[in-house]
Amino acid sequence: MSTINADNIPENINLSDIRREIDSIDTQFLELFIQRMKACEKVAMVKKRDGTPISNPKREEEILNRVEKEGGEFGNGARTFLATLIDISCTYQQMLLYGEDGKLRKKFMTADSELKGSKIACQGTVGAYSHLAAKQFFGEDVEPLFYSKFEDVFDAVTGGETDFGILPIENTTAGAVNDVYDLLTRHGFYIVGETDVDVNHCLLAPKGAKLDDIKEVYAHPQALAQCAKYIQRHGFNTNEYSNNAVAAMNVARWNDPTKAAIASNVAGRKFGMEILEEGIQDIDGNQTRFIVISKNMIIREGADKISMTFSLPHQTGSLYRVLSRFAANGMNIFKIESRPLKGCNFQYRFYLDFNGNVHDEKVCSLICSLSTEMADFKFLGNY
Repeated sequence: MSTINADNIPENINLSDIRREIDSIDTQFLELFIQRMKACEKVAMVKKRDGTPISNPKREEEILNRVEKEGGEFGNGARTFLATLIDISCTYQQMLLYGEDGKLRKKFMTADSELKGSKIACQGTVGAYSHLAAKQFFGEDVEPLFYSKFEDVFDAVTGGETDFGILPIENTTAGAVNDVYDLLTRHGFYIVGETDVDVNHCLLAPKGAKLDDIKEVYAHPQALAQCAKYIQRHGFNTNEYSNNAVAAMNVARWNDPTKAAIASNVAGRKFGMEILEEGIQDIDGNQTRFIVISKNMIIREGADKISMTFSLPHQTGSLYRVLSRFAANGMNIFKIESRPLKGCNFQYRFYLDFNGNVHDEKVCSLICSLSTEMADFKFLGNY
């Protein structure tokens, strides 16, 4: 790659003149871009007539390899530039080809717009943060059914025992609840709502216990992670539990002054426990995001967040090519998570959250395009 020596730059080079030259080149780029998109309209017509798939990976790779080679020292940049153009073209052709006929598009158009049903599944027991989330989202009068494991909540919705499930998906301190992400993908459910719950972890012990008595603490791994500094400072031994409120219930039942649970003050009052200390989480303003799941696609009025998942080939630039299409359509991605694909070394499934509504044509066309191109694509919800 060539380099620039500042001592050898001619004095007659004027930045304003160079900028005018670049502006002229950009104008030509724009004119050519519009011509290319017009040509894509003709391509779409031919593909519709002949029943040809939108994407032709073999041809695309041949073109990109050629451009990279001919681009010389700018080869990588030229390849990325043209790859972005190809991806924008594919999305545009998707819109032209499928219009109202795409399978996913039809699901969007026929999705319910209201949450119908009153039976709610939660993991844990009374006083669990899931219980608080259910009341916060559905109203104080809701009486959810409780299950011991996250998977049991999914099974309850699958079997029709409940209409919805409510589950933690991420915490501002401890990050994603990966088990829930995995179950979402496995079951093919939809996210139809969300709510953020303020987390105020308390150290709970049997009546009469003192802080100096405590040797063991019981809680969900997320809660233990959120209170890690406090636990380390006091030298407690930790024990993982399926749910904070269930841990509190059992610690109360054992009535051992050396054992304590980390849970909400609601759980402490429910089980008649000593609240030894409140707000023991490491970071103030700690919140957990809970999602509402359903077997059915429901897109309520005003929905402005979309979640989806997909996997990609282990190739240079594959993730960039997907993300650049969101930027090209003016869409804001605000969260991306990755999870290893089981049985596939060093390959990953990505979870993406971005702003949008599927009734916006640009958003709909992009999602429908990605769904036809990716074998492992799943639309998780618009809520």
